[in-house]
Amino acid sequence: MMRQINLLPSDIAERRRARQMTLLLAAGLLGLVALLVLVFVLQAARLSGARGDLEAQERANSRLERQVDQLQGFAQLQATLRTKEQLLGQLTVNEVRWSLLLNNISLVIPSDVWLTNFSGSVQAAAAAPGAATGPVGTIQVSGQTFTHLDVARWLSRLAGVDEFLFPYLSLSSKSDSDTLQTLVDFNSSVQLDQDALRRNQPGGMRQP
Repeated sequence: MMRQINLLPSDIAERRRARQMTLLLAAGLLGLVALLVLVFVLQAARLSGARGDLEAQERANSRLERQVDQLQGFAQLQATLRTKEQLLGQLTVNEVRWSLLLNNISLVIPSDVWLTNFSGSVQAAAAAPGAATGPVGTIQVSGQTFTHLDVARWLSRLAGVDEFLFPYLSLSSKSDSDTLQTLVDFNSSVQLDQDALRRNQPGGMRQP
């Protein structure tokens, strides 16, 4: 049986063990440093990703804020439009389309009848929204023609206009004239139906 004999001095052996321990400690320290570096790199990558997400969210928030600002401007425009519509409705609630009525009269007036005076009025109480159905105004007309029969034809044609009610003749008389043909002066009136109001006519609503 062989025995191992250490011929090195004891102090050299101690130094060798100390060097080995130093190398082991250095290797452990390097491993720890490498681990810390790896953790740092991972945390830095996560932080960078978080910053990127934050910047993306901030950009999204900025877009949303701009959209909200645009929608607020649109809401203000809508409120202005509603205000104008309400004001326009109040201003035109009793409005009669006189140009349309005059055009209707021009379509039905006999060729041998001509008008010398025209006046019209609207009754505000009758024309108010929700009021009972009935006449909303009156038209008074003066004119001339050649015979009383022509006056009768004038009245009968007024009755055929949808916006007119109750044609009425207050005067029909022959007048002295220097011309060879004797003329007939007449005064007539007619009441306005609800259809004469702009708000009750197709396409009659004004745009703000």
